[in-house]
Order: sequence, then structure tokens, then C-alpha cells
Amino acid sequence: MNQSNDELNKFYPQALKWGCRGLFLLLASIMTYVVTRESYNFSHWVPHSLLRGLEIPYQAILWGERNADVFLHFTGGLVLTLLIYGSRLALIDNRPARSFILVMIVCISAEIFQFAIGRGMQWGDLLLGILGSFMAYLAINKKN
Repeated sequence: MNQSNDELNKFYPQALKWGCRGLFLLLASIMTYVVTRESYNFSHWVPHSLLRGLEIPYQAILWGERNADVFLHFTGGLVLTLLIYGSRLALIDNRPARSFILVMIVCISAEIFQFAIGRGMQWGDLLLGILGSFMAYLAINKKN
């Protein structure tokens, strides 16, 4: 029984590392797609009939569509930082501050790229992404 526990103790960290790497690649691909579009609209992703069936007022649904950007930037920064840290990349060297700095660079680069393609630079988006990343940094640092 001890041998199987040892095998599991070796397997779980590797599975977590590779799972984080896979999710990181998926999230990075989705983010890259959204950032490189000249414009985007989340309204076609919203399940209107389901929300109306749950008797959520239509004005609330519209408010959610207009403000989805706030939620996505914050959670994007947060989740991206957690996945980069969890993937145990050599560049990060198991240091939460490096994960935070890398995501800050990505946030700044994304806003500069959006400005370059004509979508404009949104300071609020940049601050929300960095704030989400900082929250993940605090959570990781508290754990360590």
C-alpha cells in the first residue's frame, strides 16, 4: 500500500502541472483571439432564453452584457496568474512575483496591441487585469 501512495504522491504534482499548462494554453489562445479582433461582442454568447426562463429581467441581462468586460478582465488576470504559477514553468522558477510580473506585461501588451489595431486603449481594462493578477499573487503568497 505504501508503494501505491508513493506513486500517487509523484503523480498528482505532475498531473497538476500539466493540467495547468494545458488550461493555460487554452486560455491564452482564447484571449489572443479576442484581443486580435477589431471588435467583439459577447451578446451572442449569452443564453437569453435561459435567463428569461429564470425570470431575470431583460434590463439586468442587458446590464450584464455591457459590463461583462469588467468581469472578464479581472478574472482573466486572476486565472492567468494562477495557471502560470501552477504550470511550474522554468521562467517563473516557482516565484509568485514572477507570475504577477509576466501577467502585468501581458496585460500592458494586449492594451497596446488593441490601440495599434484601432480599438483604443482602455485604462480600466488594464487596471482590472492587473488587479486580478495582484489578487492571485496575494493568494499564492499567503499559501506559501
